[in-house]
Amino acid sequence: MADNEIKTGVFGGAFNPPHNGHVNLAREAIEQLNLRKLLIIPTLESPHKETKSAPFEQRLEMCERAFTPLSGSGRCGCRIEISDIERELGGISYTINTIRELKKRRPGERLYLLIGGDMLYYFPKWYKYESLLKESTVCAVSREGDGFADMVEFARELGRVKVLPSNVVEVSSTDVRRKAAAGEDISQSVPQSVAEFIAANKIYSAVRSDKQ
Repeated sequence: MADNEIKTGVFGGAFNPPHNGHVNLAREAIEQLNLRKLLIIPTLESPHKETKSAPFEQRLEMCERAFTPLSGSGRCGCRIEISDIERELGGISYTINTIRELKKRRPGERLYLLIGGDMLYYFPKWYKYESLLKESTVCAVSREGDGFADMVEFARELGRVKVLPSNVVEVSSTDVRRKAAAGEDISQSVPQSVAEFIAANKIYSAVRSDKQ
């Protein structure tokens, strides 16, 4: 990496809603990779999810509330940016398209694509995943209970994938939505400001059950 390149994390997802597992993953990546910037990118239309997401604007706002408090953290004082680039691009949010657009707009930055440990084994099914391996540094953040050695071995087989050790506790977005729909307490699963936003806007009040 060139000395003047800025290390920028790219963390995308439905964030339906963003929860403490997402926030802790972001924190681990900032600290372990010494990121100068972290882009949080809610998907407009995910190619992987069958669950209907909350409106994009609401997910964008929830991301602001969840991740902005991390701004200034890490040894490099990481700057958090909540990006609506996938709304700009439109259509299904394929990660390779987003990465390529970011590379055009940010020529002095090296992009680190962050994925959860659960997504590592699914990664070869991503659209143009081999191009993603070439055009970004893919980093899988392990979760509590993940077999770290197995992840490292699988990553070695894929090539160009870095596995970050962590004890990030898994949180289920499906369970958060279900509890919110039932009026149950979700304050242990999402940041307080996100819980308040969900309740005030009754975001998941119509949800009965869904699959993720």
